[in-house]
Amino acid sequence: MTTSIGSDCLLEVQDLHVEFPTRDGVVKAVDGVDFSIKHNQTVGVVGESGSGKTVTALAILQVVSQPGKISGGRVLLRQESGNAVDIASLNPRGKAIRAIRGKDISMIFQEPMTSFSMMHTIGFQIVEAIRLHQNIGNHEARSIAIDMLRRVGIARPEERVDAYAFELSGGMRQRAMIAMALVTHPRLLIADEPTTALDVTLQAQIMELIRELQRELGMSVLLITHDLGVIAENCDEVIVMYLGEVMERAGVQHLFADPLHPYTRALLRSIPRLGHGKEWELEPIEGMVPSPYNRPTGCPFHPRCPAFIPGKCDTLRPELVEVGDGRAVRCHLYSL
Repeated sequence: MTTSIGSDCLLEVQDLHVEFPTRDGVVKAVDGVDFSIKHNQTVGVVGESGSGKTVTALAILQVVSQPGKISGGRVLLRQESGNAVDIASLNPRGKAIRAIRGKDISMIFQEPMTSFSMMHTIGFQIVEAIRLHQNIGNHEARSIAIDMLRRVGIARPEERVDAYAFELSGGMRQRAMIAMALVTHPRLLIADEPTTALDVTLQAQIMELIRELQRELGMSVLLITHDLGVIAENCDEVIVMYLGEVMERAGVQHLFADPLHPYTRALLRSIPRLGHGKEWELEPIEGMVPSPYNRPTGCPFHPRCPAFIPGKCDTLRPELVEVGDGRAVRCHLYSL
């Protein structure tokens, strides 16, 4: 199934739903998510653990773990012809989606130690990705793999190409994962916590590497992270998620200068700031993210919200409202 989307838009997610049937009921991991990514744009997705960030990314690639499934919505990827293919409608194991994965869209997974096969060298796995999408021989593919390992900053790539993942440090495994994701020159890179468990210096190096390769390859980036500092430095637009829903969507400058949703404000208040002494204390968000088996009625954030409106927030689900300047917010405060 093909359709058409804007010429400046690379990917458009429309009313996406992902569900996991369990013995205790159906878990709505993603519940009506909408956003778009333009060419050469970096979009950040932020939110607490359990907000649906990673599942949204996995749904874009049709790699949601069983028994999870996409239960509704569309994921439109613009092709060079100008038409768009609905990824959500494709067979997860069919040729059409396999031609997209790793070629048009690649992903840096959160933990490279478990994402790489322990039974094969990193070079074997990178070569496999190359040959899956290019009609070239093993020797040429190996040369391309070595060159990409060199470009992502791995020393002595001619030797490291034959190393196993467990023989590499955390930073080198992350760089090897980036090499495998970028070796086919994707149009969209999904980076799921690409700097997790890395020291601050290495985090900065990895993010600079992604920015450099983005400029060189002209690709778009979907960056998933808990770190609002990483969002501020690297993103053009920000999506704030909570319990599977988009709470706010805005340009990065608008979001940090004037956050609209109470949840976004709470996230910003909970991060440390330079220039404050020991007497300044963080303001943690009260409460916990609700269990997905027992979702609150109305607005999912209302049990923790300081701006809670009794009789409304706990009964009526707010819609995502456009408020100008490309911003949108899901809150009854803006739909009164």
